[in-house]
Amino acid sequence: MNKKKLSAFDGFAASRALLPWGRRRKSRFRRHPPLSVRSQFSFRFKVIAMSGASAACVLLARALGNGASSISGWAWVLVLAGAVLGALVLGAVAHRFLDRHFSRFKSAKLFGFGLFALATFVAHGQAVGEVNNIFHIDASSLPHATTAASAMAIGAWLFWAVLIPATVASGAWLIRCASALRWGDATITAAIFFAGVTWSAVVGHQAAPDVRRQSNIYRIALAMDFNKRSNCEGVPAASEGVVFIGPDQKRAIVAPPRVDILSRGGFSSLVPQVQVPTEFQIVECR
Repeated sequence: MNKKKLSAFDGFAASRALLPWGRRRKSRFRRHPPLSVRSQFSFRFKVIAMSGASAACVLLARALGNGASSISGWAWVLVLAGAVLGALVLGAVAHRFLDRHFSRFKSAKLFGFGLFALATFVAHGQAVGEVNNIFHIDASSLPHATTAASAMAIGAWLFWAVLIPATVASGAWLIRCASALRWGDATITAAIFFAGVTWSAVVGHQAAPDVRRQSNIYRIALAMDFNKRSNCEGVPAASEGVVFIGPDQKRAIVAPPRVDILSRGGFSSLVPQVQVPTEFQIVECR
């Protein structure tokens, strides 16, 4: 009788001791619920679907190009659409990896935000200097060109730090998945590899070389920062517009007629290069 009472007492004490542990476990489960098999399958299905759509855009663009070495028009739109879908696949996979392994480390998040803020600050400073060298005026008068120059500077850094390593790694993983007959993983990796190749070609051709980057900055300034109408004296009729300078806005620089540099094939036909003027005429305005 005494043994039965003692065993009952021991069981009650054990349950009382395990109760706080159970509460902590439930609380931890609510904060960080494990991924179910259904959610993992849904995520994998969406990623494979986007990868297949990326491959379809590439094949359709190649069909519209009729096998030519240079494509244009809607084919370029499809190529860039496929590259965007591939970049989304890479972003989704990277986000799942970072969320699974680094979401609980606040220091990693703070370090990432700090690194992004530092890169943005340095890129903006570099863009201001480049805009000043091109137009010989304060970069604050050309906000859109300065923003584009900052984005190109970040893109040139990502070219060596992210795009090239991701392209090489995805190519090696694609070969491994294809040899192991893992076609789902091979489809995802192929989309990432194609996106890496496409964006590496775009950034490496349009943002990394100094001549191309300055040409693109000048084209963006002509389209978004220069005013086509003004009350300035001595503005040539064939000019591309003016940008007002100074605090009183009574002077402006004039963009001369644009001179396109002809090129054939590839990304050169997608974004033609223009000749950047070395000097800009300054006129008086009312």
